[in-house]
Amino acid sequence: LGSQDIDFSPAFRLFLSTRDASASFAPDLSSRVTFVNFTVTRASLQAQCLSQVMRHERPDVDERRRDLLRLQGEFRLRLHALEKELLSALNRSQGNVLDDDAVVATLESLKTEAAEIARKVAETDGVMREVDRVTAQFTPLAKSCAAVYFALERLSALHVFYQFSLDFFMAIFRQVVEHNPRLRGVADERERLVILKRDLFQLIFSRTAVSLHHDSQLTLLMQLAQIKLRSDEEEAEDDEVVVASGGGAGSAATGVSQEAWARLNADMDFVLREATVATTATSSSNSGGNSHAGVDGQGMVPLVSLPELLESLIDEETHRSITAHVQGLGWCRSWVRSLTDDDSAVLAQWMEFMTSSEPERIMPLDSIAEPSTAPGSSLTSSLSSFASASIALRQLIIVRLLRPDRVLVAVTRFAAAVFQGPTLESVGMVAEANLREITVSEVEATTPVALCSVAGHDAAYRVDSLAAEMRRSLVSIAMGSIEGFALADQAIAQAAKAGTWVLLKNVHLAPAWLGQLEKRLQSMRAHEHFRLFLTMEINPAVPLSLLRRARTLVFEPAPGVRANLLESLAAIPRNQNQQQMPAERARLHFLLAWLHSVVIERLRYAPLGWTTRYEFSDADFACALATIDCWVDRVAGGRANVDPEKIPWDAIRSLLSESIYGGRIDNQFDSLVLATFVNKLFRPEAYGHGFALVEDASGGLLAPEDAVRLEDFMSWCHELPENEPPTWLGLPANAETLLLVQKGQRLMADTRKLRSLMDDDDEDEEVTADHHHNQQSLAAGAAGDQAELPAYMRQVEALALTFTQSLPATLPQLPADQPSAASQTPLYRVIGRENTVAHQLLERVHQDLLHLRETCRGERKQTNHLRQLLADFNSGSIPRSWVSTYTVPRDYTLTR
Repeated sequence: LGSQDIDFSPAFRLFLSTRDASASFAPDLSSRVTFVNFTVTRASLQAQCLSQVMRHERPDVDERRRDLLRLQGEFRLRLHALEKELLSALNRSQGNVLDDDAVVATLESLKTEAAEIARKVAETDGVMREVDRVTAQFTPLAKSCAAVYFALERLSALHVFYQFSLDFFMAIFRQVVEHNPRLRGVADERERLVILKRDLFQLIFSRTAVSLHHDSQLTLLMQLAQIKLRSDEEEAEDDEVVVASGGGAGSAATGVSQEAWARLNADMDFVLREATVATTATSSSNSGGNSHAGVDGQGMVPLVSLPELLESLIDEETHRSITAHVQGLGWCRSWVRSLTDDDSAVLAQWMEFMTSSEPERIMPLDSIAEPSTAPGSSLTSSLSSFASASIALRQLIIVRLLRPDRVLVAVTRFAAAVFQGPTLESVGMVAEANLREITVSEVEATTPVALCSVAGHDAAYRVDSLAAEMRRSLVSIAMGSIEGFALADQAIAQAAKAGTWVLLKNVHLAPAWLGQLEKRLQSMRAHEHFRLFLTMEINPAVPLSLLRRARTLVFEPAPGVRANLLESLAAIPRNQNQQQMPAERARLHFLLAWLHSVVIERLRYAPLGWTTRYEFSDADFACALATIDCWVDRVAGGRANVDPEKIPWDAIRSLLSESIYGGRIDNQFDSLVLATFVNKLFRPEAYGHGFALVEDASGGLLAPEDAVRLEDFMSWCHELPENEPPTWLGLPANAETLLLVQKGQRLMADTRKLRSLMDDDDEDEEVTADHHHNQQSLAAGAAGDQAELPAYMRQVEALALTFTQSLPATLPQLPADQPSAASQTPLYRVIGRENTVAHQLLERVHQDLLHLRETCRGERKQTNHLRQLLADFNSGSIPRSWVSTYTVPRDYTLTR
């Protein structure tokens, strides 16, 4: 033990266990222990879900299936016993076996019994095949369940707080299968299956999205849409087999050809792996029989020809991306061809698309849709849902190419089309955290409810309001001190017996105690009405095991000035404002709420709004509110009114811009911006007519003139638009466009990241089979044959070759004969260090590209580093070893 030798008994055994399924262990530890993995696998979860849905939907078939499995097991066990009896009889025989009557009689008896058992096994096999045909109808639902659960598991790659347990998923599954009100009165088996699958996706999104940041909800939606499409494709393949064998009619996806599904999968591949495809489209064209036709001297495909009007509105990167799409997608060639035709009406429609505020609504569909699915063509009901999803996916591709600021809207429309609804709301895909419903019907007594929020946003008031509404006894304890730990332990013990509620605030300040709490909840026997609420900031110190056990809800400040303004005004205590004098106090509170909303909203535009994400919070607003009340009380002296000129404006401005809000700012430019807002709002003119809160080219925004009470200001706020222009925040008019472009790029980057982590069984089997076949061919001497490489390795090798050809072999060196005086200046030393780092990075990249190409050709054995490079190139992400020296934006891809 350590450096000491410890004597121990040979019978000594050490067992280590963990409930953290994501725990990783070093190789040296793994070589010294025996692992027993009890975590769920895709196949086991699929079998478990299939068994439960069969037990509920077809209990007769499920009972027959279980009886047959039991009989088959008993028969096989009896056959094994007969084999042992035979061997035992032969072992006891003396001399010639044929002369031993006892052995011969035993052999005849065993032969007769074995034949009878074999006949019964054959009969059960025939019945089992019939049962399997019925069970196969529910298999796609079970596959979707397994795929959905592992999609939730992969979300932790986006944020450490995205932790979901198997119990969480199984509770949703049981709700859909066993307690689904939409199944009442529905007898048709196929219709029930459609309802089960639709409600599964709807309930998974509704309960999971409230545990994610708002930006990650669309990423989850894309994951569920991909699973839904894959399930529909598998159903279509199964239905083709049934129809070909003389079975019944197909499902809703029947009628869609495999070629149509292949085209849709190619479109999806461009959406998710454009970084790879956009480059390999160039490389693959170089390896054909007519390799250099249409390729310039540098091995690059020339840019596709576009109309001059359209070309003037896009940059070179977008032009190259369009070229890559034209090389890989047939319908893109037709689309570009329609742009370059002499039809001016089509070009006019696309130019309107480029300038419209809602381009996805006016996009011409004739040039991007298949003839059978184009608008105006006759579609059967079985094809309409597939056609809508296919067109929406192509719309997403076009929007991402030409209008990246509308990617979020296009993704939402695509998901709505996949789930067969005009909007997400119409199909129930809504993320609303109903704390009452979650507390009453969705969690058990030993499942804590974790209210997680960003720094400065406190969600504890929601629990207080719910407890008052439901008239529940609630004990609130602030964590962070030793006294708080003792009080919390005592309160939990008492509430677990009495069935009351406990609210622990700021538990992220006590991560060690949270680990003990999770173990305590594991073995606790609590009253059914007991509930434990935890409020915390989103902090990586919170134990993952507790997050997986708890029902997490993520709360963020509402986006938009209107929402922030209403929230700030609602936080002002009514009993203080309604009766307190002077009457001018309400307008000061309104001006402070406006300032606070602008300060908070500009954080969304960082680093454009503020140079960094300062931790402005509701506590700043409460402190500023108390400061204003203090100065107003001192000036008013109990009078009903006070002259606005006598309000100490200088003191209020100084405290707001230098202490309360300005105390969090460490940048001079940001301090000037804050001072500008404060000086503009807090002045005597704010009580005059025509005072402008915002001044811009559109006429600005005037403060309410006749409002004297807090309710008047709130009524005025309700009339504001939900999405304000960035000029209200003192930002350029195109700031919202830049923000939406960044969010769209982040969404696609996160989706590609999760795609690279997908553990789809069919895909893995295909890759494994291709890799095994490739290794056999290489062993036979076919190492250089590109046709034997798996498809993904051909793409990676082509991508690595493209990068190798485009990168310089070396970089210029600093002159070695530089005078000693110049070489000692700080600037020269900085440039010298940067030059050295750049040389080392270029050498590392060239070496990685060479080893990666050799690995793809089977000439080099894979290492952990090379496996990670293969995964990064396959997903289009930049390898971590390349970005360890310089900071690269997270949404950058290999091609960028």
